[in-house]
Amino acid sequence: MWKTVGHDKAVSALSQALTDNRMSHAFLITGTSRVGKMSLAMDMARALNCVGDDPPCGICGQCRRVTDELHPDVRVIGLEKDSDTGRLRTVISIDQVREVQRDVSLKPYEGKYRVVIFDGAENLREEAANSLLKTLEEPPDQVVIILLALDVANVLPTILSRCRRIDLRPIGAVIIADHLYRLYTTDRQLAEEVARMSRGRIGWAIQATQEPEMLEAISDRLDAIEQTVASSLEARFEYAEQLARRFAQDRAEVLEELDLWLGWWRDVMVISQGEPELVWNVSRLSALQSTSASTSLSQAAATVKAVQRAIDLLQRNVNSRLTIEELMLAVPNVVNLRS
Repeated sequence: MWKTVGHDKAVSALSQALTDNRMSHAFLITGTSRVGKMSLAMDMARALNCVGDDPPCGICGQCRRVTDELHPDVRVIGLEKDSDTGRLRTVISIDQVREVQRDVSLKPYEGKYRVVIFDGAENLREEAANSLLKTLEEPPDQVVIILLALDVANVLPTILSRCRRIDLRPIGAVIIADHLYRLYTTDRQLAEEVARMSRGRIGWAIQATQEPEMLEAISDRLDAIEQTVASSLEARFEYAEQLARRFAQDRAEVLEELDLWLGWWRDVMVISQGEPELVWNVSRLSALQSTSASTSLSQAAATVKAVQRAIDLLQRNVNSRLTIEELMLAVPNVVNLRS
């Protein structure tokens, strides 16, 4: 049984390819963060090695070993920690690719296929990507390579041309809410709220439902956003300094916070256009309505663009404090937001 939720078209096509014995040797699965790319890749690994009647059965020894991350023929390659600093490296190195190439040159140890999943294909160094290209051009028998990427634009065209591409779109909130309600929570309202907040990212929604502290942390960040929007320029610059310090320690955490800024102002735009039922941050409806009443639609749209620009600059390693200070200058001041 396929565990992938909300991507029926992709599952159907892969299932048929498996039945017809015409699976490609390389795939590129694209989609926003935590939309289900890894779930689909693991389903493919189970299906390729399943010994049940209807692969992936999910219950045979091969399927269970893949699920438990114990299968010797299934590997996930991603960013590794730097042995000196303990921080995650920003690229997948050529040494990691060469190690994979040595592995795939051997026959499967236990299953029918060796499956290698590159989590974050956009993080491949150029030399690593070119080295992997050689394997994709002359793929060994009984080997399937699956590349996962946020954006196809960041993948070398030569690699893209040698992979079967599968694009995963955000999943509808109703589908996510139903899935959460059936499997993870007895609170229908919570399931629906998390589904809206997830923006179509099923993986994010599942984690948020299972980890209440994650929702609490998001609530704290949204409090900080509301407070900053209603604060003086001096207080905003203090917030920018604090965020820049955090960025030096944990880039991903700060980018996630800026993504909340993006969603918050998107919700202001939605309300300004008379569609509050489309709001993502349902619990913040009162503050969002107050902001919408005191700012124009063009101001909200300009702020969305400013946040997007800040995220882009930070990802390109532009000075973090200056970038966030520039954003604070672009955000309109909302008086009496908490009144």
